[in-house]
Amino acid sequence: MKRILPVLAGAAVAALGALIVGEYELEGVIPVLAGLVLGVLVSEAVALGGQWRGWVPAGVAGALAAAGMLWGGWIDSGEGLEPFPALAWLGASVAALTAGARARGPRARSPPVVAAPRAVAL
Repeated sequence: MKRILPVLAGAAVAALGALIVGEYELEGVIPVLAGLVLGVLVSEAVALGGQWRGWVPAGVAGALAAAGMLWGGWIDSGEGLEPFPALAWLGASVAALTAGARARGPRARSPPVVAAPRAVAL
């Protein structure tokens, strides 16, 4: 239950993002910008502000963000009546990479090296 709620929150954010993105023409830089924003929002919903980081939430967030962008592209195409916008694939890639990188978290740092205390000669 502890990990299901963040995934459901990420899915809800991706669905809402798809509905918003689908109202715009996916031309020019709009898919890239939408992918960036959607990737950030989905990753924050999945990671819950840094409480769940790692490869699993990164994969989940990336998949949800990409699905949201592709659903938005399908909505933009008139729900299949017009050709699917090619730049929606670029936006989905940007969304997946952004969400995956943010949900993965910062690189692991090596612990600081602490010198052992020296023996004092009397």
